[in-house]
Amino acid sequence: MMDSPVGSLSGALRWGDNGVPYSVEFNDQYFCQDNGYDEAVHVCCRGNSLQERFSALDPSCPGTFTIIETGFGTGLDFCCARQVWEQSAPPSWKLHFVSLELYPLGKDDMARALGLWPALGDIGHELAGCYEPSPGRVRDWYFKDRQVRLTIVFDDVVAALARITADNIAPQRADAWFLDGFAPSKNPAMWSEQVFEAMAALSKPGTTLSTFTVAGFVRRGLEARGFEVRKIPAHGKKNQMLTGKFNPEK
Repeated sequence: MMDSPVGSLSGALRWGDNGVPYSVEFNDQYFCQDNGYDEAVHVCCRGNSLQERFSALDPSCPGTFTIIETGFGTGLDFCCARQVWEQSAPPSWKLHFVSLELYPLGKDDMARALGLWPALGDIGHELAGCYEPSPGRVRDWYFKDRQVRLTIVFDDVVAALARITADNIAPQRADAWFLDGFAPSKNPAMWSEQVFEAMAALSKPGTTLSTFTVAGFVRRGLEARGFEVRKIPAHGKKNQMLTGKFNPEK
């Protein structure tokens, strides 16, 4: 049994007895019922080998590591990536996390969702405290003495990806992709050929991706744009997930 719907900015939200938030708009959960934090770390961070890559950054040649995410949701993936960054990356480098969101959670809903994960420490509280949904806009937040920048494009996924290119929001192009929209069967617009095409345009050789879905058309769409993808063990009750690397010359 679930609580009655409560209002988020762009639709109703339901909270399960186990604390998991569900989108009424897409009839899907924001993260797994077992442990959303562990799932985010496994799928997004381990799926892109972030700890190893952050640790390998040359402190004598500072730069920016860019992650682009399709679907900001509760902000959990960003918080996990930031946590790994602070544990592993040299202080001379910066993290730019760019995310897209058409149906943003309200501020209170985000605070409630992130409050489920004590392992985030102050990172979740800091995000929930400053976050403000801004439909149609591009918003920036800075953390850790401006070493970590969060940019959210509050727009439809295709339009948002076009804005990233047109407005030069990610000038270094993506180093990694978090593909974390609702399931393809629930929200097919997040997994369209236009999305895969835009991903290729915003990637560079060696850009990685990870996603919970192993849907065949997602794999084929990514491969057709130059991504080499493979299935690896997933988290919890789900058997498999996808990781990949951009190799347009192959």
